[in-house]
Amino acid sequence: MTSPPAARTRLPALAFDIGLAVLLGVLTSGTTIGATADHHPGPLAFVLIGATAAFLAVRRHWPEIALAGSLAGLYAYLYLGLPEGPIYMLPAFAVFFYAFARPLKTVLTVLAVLFVVNTAFQTFAINDIPDLWVNASITFVWLGIAAAGGRIVREARHARAREREAERERYRADERVEMAREIHDVVGHSLAVVSMNAGVALHVLEKHRLQKRGRGEGAAVPPEVVENLQAIRDASTRALQDLRATLAPLRQGRQPDLRPTGAIADIPSLVDSVRTGGLQVEYTVAGEPGLVPTNIAATAYRVVQESLTNVIRHAEATKATVRIDCGPTHIRILVEDDGRGGPVAPDRIGQGVTGMTERVETSGGTFSAAPARGGGFAVEADMPYTRSAD
Repeated sequence: MTSPPAARTRLPALAFDIGLAVLLGVLTSGTTIGATADHHPGPLAFVLIGATAAFLAVRRHWPEIALAGSLAGLYAYLYLGLPEGPIYMLPAFAVFFYAFARPLKTVLTVLAVLFVVNTAFQTFAINDIPDLWVNASITFVWLGIAAAGGRIVREARHARAREREAERERYRADERVEMAREIHDVVGHSLAVVSMNAGVALHVLEKHRLQKRGRGEGAAVPPEVVENLQAIRDASTRALQDLRATLAPLRQGRQPDLRPTGAIADIPSLVDSVRTGGLQVEYTVAGEPGLVPTNIAATAYRVVQESLTNVIRHAEATKATVRIDCGPTHIRILVEDDGRGGPVAPDRIGQGVTGMTERVETSGGTFSAAPARGGGFAVEADMPYTRSAD
């Protein structure tokens, strides 16, 4: 059975912390022997040194416990009159790790409390140096050096992290520029060709119509053909303009200003362009569209746009229905068709359905795309909102 990644990450860190605590305890015990010429440490001294060092093993997850425990061990050691000296290093390590782990404001507050407590303990409980100001100076240096070291290491690590993130952002920016170049060259060229060919076809048809009129003949080109060509030209031109506006910042190494585009008021023109292509679309809107926030309205527009695109491409339908209900607290979108319907295989779900799902769920709503009960296919989205949703 394979260990989870989190466990594999924690075990080496725990082993390192325990090993560090044992190493510091052994070094402190060894240097305590002979610390004073007339006082040899007994077993109790080594027990207290080991207990004080043991608290450092939890400094990664509970720095407060490591700090409090090491100080308690130090004060017990000093109160019993055991040899002073190296044991002061153990709480200093705890202060170092605490200053590294916690925010500066919290560290300064704790250090102020420790300064008062240690100065009072050294002056009135131990009384080795009865001078208050001398003990205060020693405590200030003892705590200050350890805490300053912890903060310096913390800031150095954060600086390295910021440098790595900046390097990753530069790499991502280069990727965005390359992607923008490829998209513009491929898609932009295709849209330009479509728009140009539609324009040429319209020009030829108009010239042909004028020639036939000059000969007194009737119009041979159905008006639906002209309307569809005009719709193709206009749609490809708008798409090319939107593509260039979106990709221009990327090609300059900047993030595009992705403001929401499309609104409830733009859906009728969208429906008209689909009707021009020959699909019958019934569109109804209820409620007050003006109350719908901009970002929610843009998502609703994209849902209707992508749903009608899927109807044209995949449904083999003759009729579609778009219903939008703008309630006081939510908006509901329903797009149905009378096409072939049927379930959609997971491997056939394209970027359109995935994109609609992500847009709606990002807005806090629910989305479904499934065969309708009476045949055909139904896309439904329900998104909540408030007036401050923008």
